[in-house]
Amino acid sequence: MMFTSVICMLIAVLLLAGCGSKEEPVTSVSAAPQKIIQAAVVEARHTWVPIRVEVTGQVAPIFQATLSSRIQGTIDKLLVREGAKVSKRQLLVQLDSRDLQADLARARAEVENAKAHLDRMNQLYVEDAVSKQEMENATRGYRVAEANHQAVEAQLSYTAVRAPFAGVITEKKVEAGELASPGQPLLKMEDPERLRLEATVAEGDLKSVSRGDRIPVIIDALGGQALVGTVSQILPAGDPHTHTFMVKLDLPNTAGLKTGMFGRFQLDKGATETILLPSTAVVERGELSSLYVVGADQIARLRWVKLGRRFGNHVEILSGLNEGERVLTDGIRGVDGATVQIVETMASPPAKIP
Repeated sequence: MMFTSVICMLIAVLLLAGCGSKEEPVTSVSAAPQKIIQAAVVEARHTWVPIRVEVTGQVAPIFQATLSSRIQGTIDKLLVREGAKVSKRQLLVQLDSRDLQADLARARAEVENAKAHLDRMNQLYVEDAVSKQEMENATRGYRVAEANHQAVEAQLSYTAVRAPFAGVITEKKVEAGELASPGQPLLKMEDPERLRLEATVAEGDLKSVSRGDRIPVIIDALGGQALVGTVSQILPAGDPHTHTFMVKLDLPNTAGLKTGMFGRFQLDKGATETILLPSTAVVERGELSSLYVVGADQIARLRWVKLGRRFGNHVEILSGLNEGERVLTDGIRGVDGATVQIVETMASPPAKIP
C-alpha cells in the first residue's frame, strides 16, 4: 500500500510540472549592418595578346682558339698569363730551339756545298767535261739541300707560338720548363669584343626565327639590359635526342659583357585571345590568386582565379572569370559580401597588346 501511494504522488508532481511550463519568449537578434565601399570597376573583355616563347642561352666568343705545340720541346719561355691582352702575331710561348738552330746551320752549309757543286758542274758541262746526267744529278742535289733547309726553318718557326688574332688569354694549361708534345694544348684565347649568344630552339619554334632577324636579348648579369642581337647562324642539323637546333645571335660590343653569361630572348609565334585585367585587381596570397567580382546586385564576391602571363601593368586570367563580369580595380579594398557603390567604370585593355 505504501509503494502504491508513492507512485501516485510522483505522477501528481509530474502532471503539475507539465501544466506549469511556459513557452520561452523568442528574442530577435538584429542583423549586423552591411559594409558599403566606393570603388572603381573594370569590365572583363577579351584582348588579343602575342604568343611568345622564351629561349635561353649562354654568351660565347665568335673568335676563340686553343693554341697547341706542333713539335716536341721544352717550354723555354711562357710570356703571358690568364687575362693578358695580346695583339695579333705576338709571341706567347717560346720552346727550346737549340737543337733546331744547329740543324739549321748544318742545312745552310749543305745548301752552300750543293750550290758550289752545281756551279762547278755547270761550268764543266759548258766545257763538255761532264755528261748531262752528272749535271742533272748536281741540280737535284742542290734542290734537295734547299728543301731540307726549308724544312728545318719550318720546324724552327714552330718553336715560337704566336697569337693568331688580337684578344685576351682565357686559360693557361702549362708552365715554363714543362715538356710540350705535338698537339698538346698550351693556351686558350678569345676576342672579347666579338661575342654572341648561343641558344637552343625547339624544332616547333624554329620557323619563328630567320637569319638576319634583330632580336632584343636580355643579359641578367648586366641588370636586365636589353641588347639588340642579330641572328647570324642557324645550324642545319639539330640534336636528335632533344629535337632542338642551335641558333647564334651576334651581340654588340658592350662594357661588362663576358663569355659564359646567361642570356634570354623571346620569339613571337602569333597571337591568341584572352582576358586581361589590371594587376591591381588581383590579390595574391602565396600561390593563390583572387579578385572581387561585382554582380548585378552590386555585391562584391570573392572569386579564386588562375593567372597566366603578365603584360606590363596587366595580367592574364586563365580561368575563374567570364567575359562581361565586373571586377574591382583595387583588389585590396575588396570585402566579400560588401555592397559596392561604383564610382567609375574603367576602360578595358586595348583590343590588342603589342
